[in-house]
Amino acid sequence: MLKTEIPRPIKGSCVLTQGFLVNVDVPSEERMSVKVDISSLSNTGHMSWVSRLQNMLQQIDVDYKTLATGKNVTNTRRRSIKARYVKNQQGQQIKIVSFQPYPSLLINRLKSIRHMVYDILNENCLIIQEEQIGRMKRKLYFLPANSAAEVMNKIGELNSKLNTLKIEIANYEKSSYFNDVVTYIKSVDKNQMASNVLLPEIKIAPIPLSLSKSFFLNYLQEEKRKAIQEVDEKKKEGLAALEREIQQKRQEMLEAMSKDLQDRFATILALVEQVVKDAFKRRTSALNSKTAAKRLNSLTQLIKNAGIEFDTKSFDAVSNVLNVAGKNDLLTLKNAVNELVQSLGMSPTGDPIRDMELARKTAQGNSILLFTVE
Repeated sequence: MLKTEIPRPIKGSCVLTQGFLVNVDVPSEERMSVKVDISSLSNTGHMSWVSRLQNMLQQIDVDYKTLATGKNVTNTRRRSIKARYVKNQQGQQIKIVSFQPYPSLLINRLKSIRHMVYDILNENCLIIQEEQIGRMKRKLYFLPANSAAEVMNKIGELNSKLNTLKIEIANYEKSSYFNDVVTYIKSVDKNQMASNVLLPEIKIAPIPLSLSKSFFLNYLQEEKRKAIQEVDEKKKEGLAALEREIQQKRQEMLEAMSKDLQDRFATILALVEQVVKDAFKRRTSALNSKTAAKRLNSLTQLIKNAGIEFDTKSFDAVSNVLNVAGKNDLLTLKNAVNELVQSLGMSPTGDPIRDMELARKTAQGNSILLFTVE
């Protein structure tokens, strides 16, 4: 059984049971990119060609921003377009530039939708595996069953936003702006077929998963009973190996979930630490306070949706600190920090700022989340 260290016992058992492994497919802005072979140009020629392309794209951005905002926009940020060498299918080295022949407003809206998808997942799912691939991190999400319907509804809303964006992209591709860019591309790379962008819908493929200990034990016991009746020694050996693998993998998943929740709690305490510092220095920290309160509420809801019972004492203490911090009552704030520190199994030093620093460091280094998963 995986247990976190807790300052006082919890009544009842806490069993994380049903949910889904989530496989995510979200279109990225890379789908809006084109690669142009400029090997035929000299260094001077390639710089001149790129400079004119940047001017064209900048004018498109100015016109589209003017249209979208209703304001007279005269300038926008110039896009960075760099050349690089790659090998083509024949193994020959060629020089290419990669860019997106679309208004920045449309590109940024797709980026925004993509970010919103991962915000929804990070808010409603537990991370049970994380893998670094180059500069990217790949995460394996566990979506608690109680949150599944809400998450699917939110993804549906984002697909509606994506469909609206697709229509606007299609309209742009019929415009003279897009035609001028395509013509300019073909002036240097006649083989480049700048085609209309295809953006598939956002897909959340939920795979049912149970992490209930009783589920695995019942399955293994039934299979062992059959093996004994059938006097099948090989099957019994196989089941013993299977049981070891199941227990190990389940333990790894639960430990990953524990770490994910622990990291979220530590992040909240870091924000609360800054709120307390600002309060004692008579500085306003409404943004940090609001962010911490929102994250605390999200974490509490995530734990509940995952079917985990937990001791609310520390969570209530964090909430109390945030409420008191905005009232300019330093004595009450000091007492609230004392209660928070004590709820984490620590003794207050009498210095609220120092106490919050110690609480944050403890949360970052130790398992102090008040929950149990068996």
